[in-house]
Amino acid sequence: MEKETYIKYLKDYLHLISLYLNKKEEPSFKIDESNFNIFLNLSKKHSLTALFYKVVKDTKVDIKEEYLKVLEQYYFSNVQKHVLFDKERKELFEYCNKNNIIHLPLKGIILKHYYPDPYTREFADNDIYFGGNDELIKKFFVDRGYEVELYRKSNHDVYLKKPCLNFEMHRALFGETGDNEKIVKYFKHPNIRLVNPLAMEAYLPLDDFYVYFTAHSYKHFHIAGCGLRTLVDYYVFLKKNKEDELLDFKYINKQLEKMDLVDFSNQISTLSLKVFDEKELSNEEMETLLFIASSGTYGTLENRVNKGVKEKGKTRYFFSRIFPPY
Repeated sequence: MEKETYIKYLKDYLHLISLYLNKKEEPSFKIDESNFNIFLNLSKKHSLTALFYKVVKDTKVDIKEEYLKVLEQYYFSNVQKHVLFDKERKELFEYCNKNNIIHLPLKGIILKHYYPDPYTREFADNDIYFGGNDELIKKFFVDRGYEVELYRKSNHDVYLKKPCLNFEMHRALFGETGDNEKIVKYFKHPNIRLVNPLAMEAYLPLDDFYVYFTAHSYKHFHIAGCGLRTLVDYYVFLKKNKEDELLDFKYINKQLEKMDLVDFSNQISTLSLKVFDEKELSNEEMETLLFIASSGTYGTLENRVNKGVKEKGKTRYFFSRIFPPY
């Protein structure tokens, strides 16, 4: 597909998401055999298929029933996944409270509540920071029939259970190896607070959550790129908290400055707001958007390889992939 044609379809796709996020309708917009598969592929690539179901439903676009049914299946599958995760997470948190283990829900667990419909926010796993006994955490999952995928080999342990349960239990918010040193140092002692004195469930204050989310987004963007879902995450979070004037950007930028992330934060937040408020993009912003649109939810191998070649040279990069550091 030629670049100009791709940009047209991408703009149409983002236009529809913008309508939904801003509670608007466009019954005259037609989704048919000319564009449905392109929109569906974009949705799958960026973990936005459940969201796109609500987009076409709530914006009242003209769409064939057979196409709507395809999207509906994805949506209700995601609802089922949310229910399973919510049930397991509730029991995990009760267990942590009982055993005096501090636990902090991260990323999508928080962000989904900013979406018009929380069930439209897709995710591959639940990320939870914990402070305390990792053996007791492991026992909880093993006793419930989870497979131990990773244990004490990085900053997080991984527990899997069919059909779709995947928990990443973080003993640190960022890893000692591989992550930006300034980011690792900054989050060595995160500013977490308990929800109430009688429970061990913790949270990051709103401004600190934004700082963490930005650092995490930068990690994905820097390594292999991040997808359109990240722009949606930024938009729903910023719109809600800016409207209510809940974010202190003087404090936020002071923290981001310690990790050299102020420019990144400004660029990605501005891009997000301009895309879904449907304002004209500069040439540089359009190129950034196209990079993000080409990346998928968690980036691409191609972007990762290109970055590695650029930083190390082809020979050094591929040698490091064959003999990677521990």
